[in-house]
Amino acid sequence: MNKKLSLAISLHQDRNLQEAKALYKKLLSENLTLNESEILYTNYANILFLQNSYDLAITFYTKAIEINPQAFKTFFNLGVLYLNISEYLKAKENFLEAIKIKEDYLNAYINLGVCYKKLKKYNLSLKCYEKAIFYKTDDIDARYNKANLLHTLEKYKDAIRQFDIVLSLDKSNYKAYYSKGLSLLALGKYSQALFHYEKAIELKEDYADAHFAKSNILLLYGDYKEGFKEYDYRWEAKNELKKASYNLPFYNNEDLNNKTILIAQEQGFGDNIQFIRFINYLKVKKNPKKIYFAVNNELRTLFEDSFYDIEFVSNNQTLYNVDYYTSLMCLPKILNLDLEDVKIKTPYLTFKANKKKIKKQNFKLHIGFFYQGNKKHKNDKNRSIDAVYFHQLFSLKEVAFYSLQIENVENFKASNVYDCSKSIKDFKDTANIISQLDLVITIDSSIAHLCGALGKNCWVLLPYIPDWRWMIERSDTVWYDSLKLYRQKKDKNWQIVFDKIFKDLNFILEKKDKKFLLNKKNTI
Repeated sequence: MNKKLSLAISLHQDRNLQEAKALYKKLLSENLTLNESEILYTNYANILFLQNSYDLAITFYTKAIEINPQAFKTFFNLGVLYLNISEYLKAKENFLEAIKIKEDYLNAYINLGVCYKKLKKYNLSLKCYEKAIFYKTDDIDARYNKANLLHTLEKYKDAIRQFDIVLSLDKSNYKAYYSKGLSLLALGKYSQALFHYEKAIELKEDYADAHFAKSNILLLYGDYKEGFKEYDYRWEAKNELKKASYNLPFYNNEDLNNKTILIAQEQGFGDNIQFIRFINYLKVKKNPKKIYFAVNNELRTLFEDSFYDIEFVSNNQTLYNVDYYTSLMCLPKILNLDLEDVKIKTPYLTFKANKKKIKKQNFKLHIGFFYQGNKKHKNDKNRSIDAVYFHQLFSLKEVAFYSLQIENVENFKASNVYDCSKSIKDFKDTANIISQLDLVITIDSSIAHLCGALGKNCWVLLPYIPDWRWMIERSDTVWYDSLKLYRQKKDKNWQIVFDKIFKDLNFILEKKDKKFLLNKKNTI
């Protein structure tokens, strides 16, 4: 073999990548044998891949394959590169080529399974993992990937069995403990899920995903002091939540006397409506000179009527003389709040109503409804509801129903159903409509939080595994005095929930007294 190539390979093996790369690059202009060229192109491409020079790496992997079309490892490496840059169809082609050449290529099956999962071809993905397990029954990667796929397919019990096999093979596999916890959570086994998250943390103390998952269980149980401490891991965990970035020190419980603080909005509209209450706590407990709140315009017009001594600004506005910033949902941890502290018996949002009236005459009850949330929400498939479930409610002809949807609006044919979408430009408009109604029936959404903050009666439809803020089993909530919770049972059947709502509405109509709806001492 060429002496320079041998030296380059030696440097490569010793992880002297920059020196190896420089020597490989020089060798590109030298006359080498085909076998030496294949080795050169492959190794050079491997370093380029590691250094994120993807286009150039693809070029040299391709050159190596042209020399040796039977190089299954090169096809595999090229497949992994394409998988890494989310070009799943090209990745699939290369893994299949590698398997054609080497039928029992375990890692190619596992990565092809990952590829098919990304392409949402779940049955093909499952077959790949099973093929890998056929060739090596105790392969941890194959078992772990199969378990995660079964979780995705909502086959939680099967997933747990696979995670148990992984843990029998490797008791220190913290990711398997965490992932098994997710499957246990999906089955409503909260304490078992918590145990597995804590096992994962025991094995890897800084495992952000497990800490964040643990926070959600603690908050479900109402342990707000510990739960909100763990909730800080949300920004480090693998999810869509991003920490707001300002050229300011992040607030860490410093003295705020004679200081100014900027609070950044966080997550969805409902979260901001729910957590803005804590700005008043901050004023009392920390006594800052001035508070800015960076928030979207859709909420700003609503909040400005209720919080006169806060200056509302846009997210990209340049501010001067600000000492610190924090995120809105950090306030419970900053203020060391517990379950009792979140309770507010009186409405904390007010607004200047416009003169537009929406209520129709000759109806005993006026009810708003909302059924489809933001499609980008991570749990939207479980919380949003097909509008068809509301149809049985529309048969109550003594009731007028008002759709509060502004997106995904259904064209309801019933004569007692009214579309309010054209009257809604922001949350202040929605608040104006809600203020005229007797009741709102909604999925877990910003509408529920708006009703609660306004003190308006609202029935909230919750999936079997609820968001942490609604806790477990109870039909009321510490967050809002005017909300009643309707929960899916274990069978995840929305029809049973709507049958109960239909029965409760009939009961109210038979009473012929809307005050019954408003009296919290009465239970239906």
